[in-house]
Amino acid sequence: MIFQRTLLLGAINFLVIFFLSNLVSGQESKEDILAGARVLTLQSALARGIQYNLDLQVEELNIPISKENVTINKAEFDPVIEMGISSQEERTPTAIAFSSEDFDLYRETGGDIGIRKKFRFGLESQMSFKTNRSMNNSSVDALRPQYRNILLLDLTQPLLRDFGTGVNTANLRMSQNLARQTARGYMDRAQRIGEEIELIYYDLAEAQEVLRYRIESRELARNLLEGNREKFAAGVVPVTEVQEAETAMVSRDEEVIFAKQQVETLANQLRDLLGIRPEDPLYRKPFVTEKIPGKKQTFPDLEQALAIALEKRPDIQKQRVEIANQNIELEYYANQKLPRLDLEATLGTNGLSGGDRPTSFADFTVSSPQAGSYGDSLSRMSDADGYEWYAGLRFSYPLGNRASEASYRRAGLEKRQAVYGLKRLEETAEKEVKNSLVTVNRSLERISVAERTEELAETTLAQEMERLKEGLSDTFRILIFQNSVIQARIRKTSAIVDFNQGMANLYHAIGTNLERFDIVAAMPEKKLVNAEEQ
Repeated sequence: MIFQRTLLLGAINFLVIFFLSNLVSGQESKEDILAGARVLTLQSALARGIQYNLDLQVEELNIPISKENVTINKAEFDPVIEMGISSQEERTPTAIAFSSEDFDLYRETGGDIGIRKKFRFGLESQMSFKTNRSMNNSSVDALRPQYRNILLLDLTQPLLRDFGTGVNTANLRMSQNLARQTARGYMDRAQRIGEEIELIYYDLAEAQEVLRYRIESRELARNLLEGNREKFAAGVVPVTEVQEAETAMVSRDEEVIFAKQQVETLANQLRDLLGIRPEDPLYRKPFVTEKIPGKKQTFPDLEQALAIALEKRPDIQKQRVEIANQNIELEYYANQKLPRLDLEATLGTNGLSGGDRPTSFADFTVSSPQAGSYGDSLSRMSDADGYEWYAGLRFSYPLGNRASEASYRRAGLEKRQAVYGLKRLEETAEKEVKNSLVTVNRSLERISVAERTEELAETTLAQEMERLKEGLSDTFRILIFQNSVIQARIRKTSAIVDFNQGMANLYHAIGTNLERFDIVAAMPEKKLVNAEEQ
């Protein structure tokens, strides 16, 4: 009875194992599930990300915005045309005894046109022409109507405060520097996004390799299960050998599912960075990374890397421009501490004419020598029959001058902040370069160790498989050595990925991670040049 019960239990276990093994084997073939997917190279991923990343597109718009600010400040020196026309009438009761009417009447129609301009050295000028036609009921005016034309030139030249090109173009030069800063800020943002793309790309490459190794691990367990099942059917091994192999296969199937989850999650992160939207073929179709570059790559040493970083990093370049801006501001507020002393001058000509209206007084009749047409008024103005000139100095100085003094001190403190900021950026660059080199060098050492570990694990597994054929080993030991081989390969892949990510960190730290892949942000550089020229 005991023998029959043992045979019955063995048969039941065999049927269960057979059913489960066929169920699992139908879920996934041993072929690479990523086969046939489109290969996305790192260079194309970086180029696409720089072009389509939404965060970078937002940053890019700051460049034309800063250029418009330059134009606004340049417009301060543009000439301005002013013109106007007017008409008025006044009727005022009069107390003059000799007036023939009980009110004074005055009507005027006229216009003016002028042009004013501020020059970069501080001069403010205005030339204006005024003309009018007026009528009144005065008993003494011998012209009715009257035509009056006036041409004036007004000049105001600061001699102390606001004198000189440097002071009057301070805002313009600062806006030009801000345009440079904006372009370098864009480059900094582009390099940071490029680094992020590169890191996620290598994370995805690692996840894909891990998925392949997990599939391979499950296939090893499947092969072992099939062999144990045949041996069990032949009565060579007990059912526990089959159960152990089956358990390992199910466990490794879970690892495959988790590896697929990692691949899909990282692929979605990369799609987001690259701006891959629903209308893009890469949005729904799978893609794979190219083969991970090996350890045979050259990179600069610490001294070279630091020198390149100080020259190339856009955040350092941007901060240097900030210091230049603070120098301009400091120069401006130093001038504002001076008293205001302005040279003022006016030069003008005028002409008068009108209809002849002889007036009588005490048996005398008098006519005006200015009688004539409107054209006569213009002619007399051009001949400078009437003229005016004025020259003077105007002085002003606020008692205590506290606002200007405080502004100058504030500008000095802000410059110190900018200098400290540059120093901190240089220290940050040095730290990032050093840490990146540590990662690169240590990863190279890890790769060598991992390669040796992989060789030893493969040799041990091969030896143990020979022992299994001879009946000197068992499923438990084989599964352990299989796991050792897979883990060794995963660790080697991780070390290679860490090496490449360290290279990404290093080239970002020195400011050449895009140039490294022949991706030069030519468009922002062109915008930068245009901003500086305008």
